[in-house]
Amino acid sequence: MDILTDTFDAFGLDIGDRSLKAVHLAGRGKNIRVRTHGSCEVPKGVFEKGTLVAPDKLCASLRALLASCAPKKIKTRYVHACLPETHTFIKLLEFSDVSGPELGARVREELPSHVPLDIDDAYIDWTVVGTTDQGGLRVLAGAIPKQTSDSYTNALRACGLIPLSLQVEAQAIVRALVDRNAPLQGPLAIVDIGATRSSFILYDRGSIQFTVSIPSSGEDATEAIASKLSISYEEAENAKRTMGLDPGLGEGTVAKILAPMALSLTSAIQKNCMFYGEHFPGTQPVAGILLCGGGAAMPGFLGTLSDTMPGIAIAHGNPVLHVAGGEEAGLGLSHTTAIGLALTQLI
Repeated sequence: MDILTDTFDAFGLDIGDRSLKAVHLAGRGKNIRVRTHGSCEVPKGVFEKGTLVAPDKLCASLRALLASCAPKKIKTRYVHACLPETHTFIKLLEFSDVSGPELGARVREELPSHVPLDIDDAYIDWTVVGTTDQGGLRVLAGAIPKQTSDSYTNALRACGLIPLSLQVEAQAIVRALVDRNAPLQGPLAIVDIGATRSSFILYDRGSIQFTVSIPSSGEDATEAIASKLSISYEEAENAKRTMGLDPGLGEGTVAKILAPMALSLTSAIQKNCMFYGEHFPGTQPVAGILLCGGGAAMPGFLGTLSDTMPGIAIAHGNPVLHVAGGEEAGLGLSHTTAIGLALTQLI
């Protein structure tokens, strides 16, 4: 959800537990191009499961991020940032007997039944995403604890940045990967494999239907390789990125280590696809899956998932779908969220 909105020139800022990414775009509609982008690592201890515990260190990392941007520096102070997926909640609501002026009150009344938060201690936002077959309203509502949102806002302001919006990560990912003007063949699942967590997003009928956190991450894979092979974390990370799940690389040693984790992840994806068909009346089977996040580029993972789920079109998402020359500028799967944030109000 956009907690704040504005029309100032702004860049997208993906705040992760282990890295920061910034993307600044120019243009609108079909003429969007890359101005500049950058990334930097976040030291351990700055975040704990999405909770900001060392804002001073985050501020230092943000300054390093802005200094890393190329081919030019980011001059604007305005930013669209994402909130930690583990602390945000979104729910698709349907109302059959409500008018515009009453909608906000009805959302606040209905949302507590669906999210594990005290609404008085949370920021709420919502947007109408369509109508029901009976002529009612379909509303995508989101909530975030005020303490979490305020901690991110204060940290950004301490670095001289002005947050225009704080968004649910899933919304930014969908904005980057989905062409809303092109008809889908059916429900679309998006799987974001990040450094410390992964998430499953179900998109259908022009809106996010639900999101789920998956207890599997790129960091888990790296640590498993380091432990099994008795090598450093850096060496294990390199092995994961160059050999991954491909049995034809490195005699398949790394692939064997990662196989149980891959099985767990693919099983979770399958279950969530089935959940949609079983619990959302009138829906079609999931027709496609897009992979994004840095972990999605691991060799062999796309093929492994495709073998497990035949009949479903599975591919890497195109994070520069809306950005001319984005790939040549060095933007890839790991930049998906930052690109989606930077696209706010540009498409």
